[in-house]
Amino acid sequence: MTIENDMKPIIKHPQYYLRDGNVAFVVEKQLFRVHRYFFERESEFFCNYFTGSEESDGTDDKPFALDVKSEDFAKFLWVWYNPRYRYGGQPKETWLVILTLAARWSFESMRELAIYHLERVPMSPVERIALYKEHKISKRLLIPSYVELCKSPTLPSPAEAEQLQMETVLRLAAARERALLRASEDGCLSPTSAVLKDEELLTIIDDVFEMGGTTGEEQQEFRPAEDSPRENSTGDWLFVDHPGTNGTNGTTSHPRSNCPTIKTPTPDTSKAPKDKGKGKSFK
Repeated sequence: MTIENDMKPIIKHPQYYLRDGNVAFVVEKQLFRVHRYFFERESEFFCNYFTGSEESDGTDDKPFALDVKSEDFAKFLWVWYNPRYRYGGQPKETWLVILTLAARWSFESMRELAIYHLERVPMSPVERIALYKEHKISKRLLIPSYVELCKSPTLPSPAEAEQLQMETVLRLAAARERALLRASEDGCLSPTSAVLKDEELLTIIDDVFEMGGTTGEEQQEFRPAEDSPRENSTGDWLFVDHPGTNGTNGTTSHPRSNCPTIKTPTPDTSKAPKDKGKGKSFK
């Protein structure tokens, strides 16, 4: 998409056209003006994109054109411009949008933040497995879901099996069979996979699903500590970056919390020159 070959007017985004912003993006006929600092700090991809573009310079007249939905880009920007520095309570769909764009544009810290909060969203084990596989999220985080399915008294339904795909269904059946056999060998009179000791079941899952020797620490990679002082009474996590606090240089300490920190910068308020030209499409 370019500015000149589209006759429909470009309108300023009502929330994310910032007066002191210093880089402009056009997304679905809406003009965003935000802070370039975020993109250059978080994403090597955008660093290269900004310096390598000949048709766009990030001004209002020559904005960078992004081939995404305007509402999705707004959700992505919300992580930085959330006025309360509070991320709890967002629906699964919001974090999936953030995860998808963060992965596409190589924002690793934001991707980790999205995964962290998806771990807090209630989902069935089947839905979580299908979702995490689709988005290439660490398979180590799926161990609790595999355990739950292995202990279930019934096999996945045809609809659930379709979600899981054949390979996962076959591995799950193999894990359940091995767990049943182990329970029988342990002397259980009515053996089921549910009565097997957790340690033994985890060993079976580790082997069948080729986890490579998963540790408990790795399973909890993005799970919050229940007693962490960074979690408030509503279940929200606070991500506040105060330069120089706690003996740091721009990073606030988060005791016992593994949640990624999204820093708050001092915006660059310099004004970019205005030149007319074509916008560049970016996918």
